[in-house]
Amino acid sequence: MIYAMPASSDEELAREAAKAGLLLEAARYLGETLDPERVYDRFREILADAVQHDGVVVSSFDERDDLIRCDYAWVEGERLDPAIFPPVELNRSGGGMQSRVIVSGEPLLVNDVGEQVKREGTYYDVDRAGTVRKVPESGPPGTQAAMMVPIRHEGRVVGVVQLMSDRSTYSLEQLELAEALVGQMAAAARNARLHAAVQAEARARVRAEEERARLEAAQAAAEAAAAEREAAARVLEAVGDGIVLVDDAGIVRFWNRAAELLTGLPGARVRNRLIADAFAHWETVAEQVEIADGEAAPRPATVPLDVDGRELWLSFVAVRSSEGVVYAFRDLTLERELDTAKSDFIATVSHELRTPMTAVLGAAKTLLREDLQLSAEQTRQLLEMIATQATRLSQVTEEVLLASSLDRGDVRLEMTPIELEEVVREVVHALEPQLSSTTSLVVRLERPACVLGDRDRVVQVLLNLIDNAVKYSPEGGTVTVSTRRLHDSIRVCVEDEGSGIPPPEQERIFEKFYRSDPQLMRTPSGTGLGLYICRELVRRMGGRIGVNSREGAGSTFFFELSAADGAEAYAQ
Repeated sequence: MIYAMPASSDEELAREAAKAGLLLEAARYLGETLDPERVYDRFREILADAVQHDGVVVSSFDERDDLIRCDYAWVEGERLDPAIFPPVELNRSGGGMQSRVIVSGEPLLVNDVGEQVKREGTYYDVDRAGTVRKVPESGPPGTQAAMMVPIRHEGRVVGVVQLMSDRSTYSLEQLELAEALVGQMAAAARNARLHAAVQAEARARVRAEEERARLEAAQAAAEAAAAEREAAARVLEAVGDGIVLVDDAGIVRFWNRAAELLTGLPGARVRNRLIADAFAHWETVAEQVEIADGEAAPRPATVPLDVDGRELWLSFVAVRSSEGVVYAFRDLTLERELDTAKSDFIATVSHELRTPMTAVLGAAKTLLREDLQLSAEQTRQLLEMIATQATRLSQVTEEVLLASSLDRGDVRLEMTPIELEEVVREVVHALEPQLSSTTSLVVRLERPACVLGDRDRVVQVLLNLIDNAVKYSPEGGTVTVSTRRLHDSIRVCVEDEGSGIPPPEQERIFEKFYRSDPQLMRTPSGTGLGLYICRELVRRMGGRIGVNSREGAGSTFFFELSAADGAEAYAQ
């Protein structure tokens, strides 16, 4: 699709609407697959209708070795093996078209490739047969024009997309469209790689569980075959799993140390008593745990148990012996809670993505309707809605990716002295236009203070805390941001007049995936990752974070960072 210069405002609006429609359709089409290779193929299919090209190359850049590598290549109707392209070392002085894009972070449009390759840099030409030759040493290139578009992730250039034409030139308008499509492709490719990583982790977990079950079966079989009970007891006392021997009358005859630690029930209270006295509703549990006989391998079963008013999720395997049934169990309560939290998190993120996507889709469809005559103001309002909701989508995605980067330890910090007053006022100034007319934002700074930290991350922590406070403040409420000097650190407080946080939840509110209301019935929208991200960023900057709250009396979230005038040792 070649775009001409608009002849009127109506034509300009039509062109922008067509472009928005193309980008929306691209997002939908690219998002339908979770295979990274298919994402690249679909990206090229979309380009075929939008920008004339004879070749597409997608390259990635690795800062660890400064090498640019080909990930995908399509030339004149043929998809080529990326391995045929030799890695190219980054030229930080800007020589070479890909290096120039990566170093500058800006796209590049070249309509005289033949002249460009005569300058500093390393250049290769490839035909549809996969023959790679270095130019201009082996002759002039077959390409007349090229567009180079950076692939960005978290503010860094991580790759380059090249579009090449053998017979025509490119315009700035085509470059702008290519940039937008590359952004859509990059997001879809990241999602596909994230899905692939999750699938690989799930397969590894299944293999680990199968291996654990196999080892438990072997252990149980060895225990059942033990010749003497005392010898078996000594072995069982040393294992980390809880081991229980229940005779045919339902009396506990053996209860090892691990069983005491896992359940909190001392052996003296359990041994020589009915197992049903220790575990409420034991009969129901026993029906769910299959008992292996002879050489049959035991199959694990995870069941809930009420132990002194506490619910424990225990994974049992059972083997019949000459003296009764031997049960081996381990506590999976934390894993169960984590899985539940992950499920709640997925539901929350799905909700957070669905709402803005619905708004974007509705606004875009309205703009595309030919039977409606929209005023300029109505069009502007619809475009503003699309921009606002797209920003919200980006924020949700960035939170998930940042949380993942924190887990992997990939977040880099630049620790420098920071003027805290300047940062606080900058954040407050940025948020004030978003406040409702009934919400007040007050700043009370004790005195000029300088802390040691990463400025961008401190801004991010403040934005999260103040945004949370505004969300939970009632109509007519006031949010107060203050600072206070401690012995060798500075404390920043964000106080709201909301409903407060119950004491049991104050310990867990900074946990990953945790939401006090996962069904989204009472609390404002959000992924539930904001406070987790705040905690991890503050910890990585050598500080601490916490909350003081009473139900019905609001909450005060605070974080502390080392004062720059007393933190030289930490900086070193």
